Amino acid sequence: MIGIRLLKLGIAVVFFVFASIGVAQPRLSLTDLTNAAQAGDVSAQTELGLRSLTGDGTLQDHSAAAQWFARAAEAGDAEAQNQLGRLYHTGRGVARDTGAALRWLEAAATSGDPVYLFDLASVLESEAGETNLTRAAGLYTAGAQAGHLPSTISLGVLYQKGAGVPQDFAEAKRLYQIGLDSGHPRAQNNLGLLYVRGDGVEQDYFRAAELFAAAAEQGLTQAMTNLGVLYENGFGVPQDAARADALYRMSGTAAQQAVRGAGGFQYDPRLAPLPQSEEALQILVDAAAADDPVARFQMGWLLVSAVDASFDDIRAARTHFESAAERGHGPSMANLALMYFRGQGAPQDFVLGHMWMLMAQRAGTVNPTLTELFANTATPEQINEAETRGKAFLEKNGMMIMP
Repeated sequence: MIGIRLLKLGIAVVFFVFASIGVAQPRLSLTDLTNAAQAGDVSAQTELGLRSLTGDGTLQDHSAAAQWFARAAEAGDAEAQNQLGRLYHTGRGVARDTGAALRWLEAAATSGDPVYLFDLASVLESEAGETNLTRAAGLYTAGAQAGHLPSTISLGVLYQKGAGVPQDFAEAKRLYQIGLDSGHPRAQNNLGLLYVRGDGVEQDYFRAAELFAAAAEQGLTQAMTNLGVLYENGFGVPQDAARADALYRMSGTAAQQAVRGAGGFQYDPRLAPLPQSEEALQILVDAAAADDPVARFQMGWLLVSAVDASFDDIRAARTHFESAAERGHGPSMANLALMYFRGQGAPQDFVLGHMWMLMAQRAGTVNPTLTELFANTATPEQINEAETRGKAFLEKNGMMIMP
């Protein structure tokens, strides 16, 4: 008999995850870009919004991004309209407002850009309701006809579920096949589901396992769960409970895995390895006691990386990282962020965790992808508060950052 988990096999859908959008313009300094934006240059306003949104050369600030996007959106810039709509939908930098989100996304979509059509369709799909789903299907169709792959796969999902369009497994398979030819993980996973269920195709667990494995290798968590189900039940693969359990553990969201994982603390690659002799260690202890930020960082690392680190050691490590972070040391900021996210050495605090992760990104210690990964564990309100605290920290410390 198929286990209960098999009944919960998931279609890989999109919940407002969008492609990044860039502005192809000569690179201006942040100062020159700000001056141009304040003088009314619409393209500069949009670009400044994008830099604020991603933390490119500045502290990530969704509120500032929303303000610049709003100015450019009012002037008719489609990209700014689209970005502003996304912010209203997620509630980052502004109060969440579905009506405002749809208005701005609709305005951007009038340009006919398939990315903007897709973004609007994704919001309509997430809001459910037959009218919204029918409209989403039409938008996905337009995007698919323009060759936009995410639209093609999302349209396949609607045909597979019979949402907004009549259920049509053959059409879903045809659309997924387009994505499959490009190695798209959502297409691989969803086509695998058709083979598991025998929907529109002959049931084939072996083929389903191949497709789930291909998608799982690209990090798609639904595919990891689905492949685990097959291993648990022995469908298309040898029955292997240990392998199934491992896949189920991996299928937790990437952000949760990163927060819960055992590793992740950074050492500063510019520094020599930690001293091993007692004399050298004593020199390090003395320097840390004198509040040298590099020594404080190294002491924190020494304590947190110990195999037998006690609770008091972890708390002391957090104190060392905090001291160095407040002096502008990037790796200390990253490690302190991780401790707050995990609740190690301090109560779990996603606001402080995200604030220090933003600081570390600005220092060049972590990349924006990692920042966004951890941001997915926080609420929009926590993210907005973290950005506000980050700006206050920079103002208080004269925007001092040591990379």
